[in-house]
Amino acid sequence: MGLTRAQKARKHGGTTAPPGPAARGTRLHEARPGELRPEPTRSSSGLVVGVAMSVSAVLWLYVHAWVLPQFGAAAAGGLTLPEWMPGGFGQEHAQRLATALGEEGRAQYEAVHRSSGLLAPLFVGLAWLLFVAVNTASRARRWVRSAVVLGFAAVSLAGNAAIDAALADPGDGAAVTTASVLVIARWVLLVLLLAVTAIVAVEAVRRRSGTDPADAPPQEGAPAPRR
Repeated sequence: MGLTRAQKARKHGGTTAPPGPAARGTRLHEARPGELRPEPTRSSSGLVVGVAMSVSAVLWLYVHAWVLPQFGAAAAGGLTLPEWMPGGFGQEHAQRLATALGEEGRAQYEAVHRSSGLLAPLFVGLAWLLFVAVNTASRARRWVRSAVVLGFAAVSLAGNAAIDAALADPGDGAAVTTASVLVIARWVLLVLLLAVTAIVAVEAVRRRSGTDPADAPPQEGAPAPRR
């Protein structure tokens, strides 16, 4: 009399389980963490975020590391533009810069602020908000990090307008002080933005490698050892 499948499994220690469709019946509770995660969707969103961040970062560097230095060297007589003064500036520097630029130079400076200087912080803000939303599991941390991103974009835009107002009337001490404070705040927020970027990137790597216990899915119990 032939043995049943269960009797064969008990006799041979479960080594005679037939391959093929029968071996594919993995149950939901037996799946290890990460096996049922939609990897194609995660990969696609990561690609979109990476492209958005790369484009916005290149645009920001193009404006601040190429356009503004070149403009300062050509139109401002080599004077440092406010964007590259982390410690702020005073009325004396604003007066000298306004005199060196003249009416035409200030018009060109404002044109930069209203074109690429406007798009760069907007693109950075949108790309980094997407980066934080995709890679931050905790809602509280997501709000805090998003506040840093939004603060950087808002202060950058407000700083551009304040600089234009200060150079239009460098004798107005309040306008110059406001522009100087916003320039300092922009640099502080840039440092915070870079810190947020590093933290989120590390957390994303840990989560994908399964070493981040804070974002790991809850375990109901350890799987029974196989014999």
